[in-house]
Amino acid sequence: MINNRIVQLIYRTIFLTISVFGIIDSFGLFYGQTPGFGCLVYYTSLSNFLCFGVMLAVFVSTIKHINNNELKGYNTCLTKLKFYSTIIILVTFLVYNFILVDFMFEKGWNNLGNITKHIICPLLFFFDFLLFDKHHSLKWYDPILCPVLPLIYVAYILIRGAILPSDYSGTIYPYFFLDVNELGYGGVLIWVGILVMVFVGLAYILFLYDKLTYKASKQYN
Repeated sequence: MINNRIVQLIYRTIFLTISVFGIIDSFGLFYGQTPGFGCLVYYTSLSNFLCFGVMLAVFVSTIKHINNNELKGYNTCLTKLKFYSTIIILVTFLVYNFILVDFMFEKGWNNLGNITKHIICPLLFFFDFLLFDKHHSLKWYDPILCPVLPLIYVAYILIRGAILPSDYSGTIYPYFFLDVNELGYGGVLIWVGILVMVFVGLAYILFLYDKLTYKASKQYN
């Protein structure tokens, strides 16, 4: 773990810069892209937006500590939300690289925006949590709460898909495991159950890390 806030600030500046590139790419604002809000239907985009917002708050908190000449210490800003966001963005990384692996080799590695949102930003955010956050603040039930926001996303996609007109030409179900037309609600429910277990399993692994690193971080506020 690294308690040097100057190092933390530099790291978070890099993350936010790369994350902004991913956000701009999501909205199709680069030359040659078609601008639009279609990204708002994708878990990838929403998870990246969440992590950007959380990291921005942590970045501001880091600056305040440095301005107060508090150059040593770990992050205590939004620690629970940052933990939840870490799990959420880790699932983005895992799903893209292991479940959507065929798509990745077809297009992903040739698209810097995809690599940024699915690989670089998730890993940077994950290591920020590991290296710079104050640990031992989580409760036993926090890992169980990690799937709440993703389940809200699932509900949003399913409700949206149910009310869209039959002649809608845009993306209805952005991922095959949420495609009610192909899997039925039972099939989607099975996939969602599997992913919820992945969320909770990952969360408890990080929860254990949080407890084991307590001795290294307890001396700092």
